[in-house]
Amino acid sequence: MSDPIIATYLIETRHPLEQAAAIMAGEQSAGTFVKVPGETPELLSRHGAKILSITPLETVDQPSLPGSKAPRGMENAPSQRAEVVLSFPFENVGASLSTLITTISGNLYELS
Repeated sequence: MSDPIIATYLIETRHPLEQAAAIMAGEQSAGTFVKVPGETPELLSRHGAKILSITPLETVDQPSLPGSKAPRGMENAPSQRAEVVLSFPFENVGASLSTLITTISGNLYELS
């Protein structure tokens, strides 16, 4: 078995940090935002990203991304910044640089 791929992210969110990290880990590996046929606990266990650490940083009153949407009911909540470290199974990527880039960045830029 090969060593996992480790990716470090600096995030800013109004979601609870643990929830934001879990969304990132799921969306960037074996999970999707809706259940799909064949998505079993075994598949998620084998191919899912793991959260290695969440380090809270500062809190800011205004989000850095103009126009970002807050979760319902949290419109006036401050934005929290954090460092999130995720681990991805090497077998998800193999030796493909394009798959590596897709895995570590993917649709993270669509989070609002």
